[in-house]
Amino acid sequence: MDIINLVLKLCVVVVVVIATVTDMRSRRIPNWLTFPAALIGIVAQAIYFASFATPSDLYLRAGVGALNGVLGWFTGVFIMSVTKFFMRKFGHGDTKLVAAIGAFLGPAFVFMVYLYYSLIFGLFSIIQFSRAIPWHDFWMAEQARKAGVTPPKPNLENLNKVRKEIIPVGPFIAAGTILALIFEEQTSTFLGFR
Repeated sequence: MDIINLVLKLCVVVVVVIATVTDMRSRRIPNWLTFPAALIGIVAQAIYFASFATPSDLYLRAGVGALNGVLGWFTGVFIMSVTKFFMRKFGHGDTKLVAAIGAFLGPAFVFMVYLYYSLIFGLFSIIQFSRAIPWHDFWMAEQARKAGVTPPKPNLENLNKVRKEIIPVGPFIAAGTILALIFEEQTSTFLGFR
């Protein structure tokens, strides 16, 4: 792995760690982090691609790198915006964070981050809901039905509380990013990018 690629990946890790801390504290991922990170990512992609150029195609390679960063940014915005359509409670800081990750590492990497983010967030959601479901109340209602008695209504207060809770997604995006970095080669092969 060359040094510029390593620096790009380290920058992404720094950005997602800062985003995680701010999201955990304030439930927001700030614009002062995501927009400059995206701009730096696009410039860094231009430099990275230019590092493979010969003097005759330096500007072409730099332009292709910048375009790769812009496409990565738009891919992040698109994927997270589609997700927002179904999950309206979230803000858009996470959209801008995934877009910034795409600006640094390109569109293919956004898909890898989104895959791991979705798996981790889905597992977390399943665990949270299964802990909040009043299993005992449902069991008692089933026993009452079997006995021919009118079953009591289960207490769904805790389940509704968990369902309405605002969850910071920065940590899940960070975990997805780190897993995508660790398993980049295997995931690229699995997704058909290689």
